[in-house]
Amino acid sequence: MNRPVKISRFTFSGVVLIFLGTALFSCKNDLKEVEKLSQNDTLPSMYAKEVEISESEAGRIKYTLTAPELWRYEDKSGAVIKFPNGFKVVFFDSLNPSVIRTEITARFGINNESRRTMEARNNVVVHNFLADETLNTELLIWDQNTHRVFSNTLVTITTPDKILYGDGMESDEKFFNWTILKPRGEMYVKDNK
Repeated sequence: MNRPVKISRFTFSGVVLIFLGTALFSCKNDLKEVEKLSQNDTLPSMYAKEVEISESEAGRIKYTLTAPELWRYEDKSGAVIKFPNGFKVVFFDSLNPSVIRTEITARFGINNESRRTMEARNNVVVHNFLADETLNTELLIWDQNTHRVFSNTLVTITTPDKILYGDGMESDEKFFNWTILKPRGEMYVKDNK
């Protein structure tokens, strides 16, 4: 005949404590793993190849941007678009849209949509075709809020008659009215025509 087994409360409590103790001490909190779980996702929300973006106003194209790749990242502060393999922007003349006014090329670019700023980095070249002037630098920032373009790095500006060197520059976004902030020197070019 089978008799019921009596388990005292003391024995049951001891088994529960041993089980809980084993469960608690077998868990470990690796801080690196916890940090990985709390980090934002670093994958882009959008990826595109062979990109061409144009903006128009009153039926006329203002500019066209082309890039081999576009990566869009989004977080709480807004969207950031990166051009990891460079980009080219062509601005057209507002009075004659078939005429290219300015062209900007760079090997890397970032467009911060919430701050409305765009940065061009690495071998930045701005050519104003109407004034026949070229800017070379390693960093150029376009603030769309103030309609200003500026740099705080070494700049070289080539005009039809001279080459100017300096640290930093400011300009309107059309690159017509520019100023070198800390001029280093200039070299005059003689035209032998």
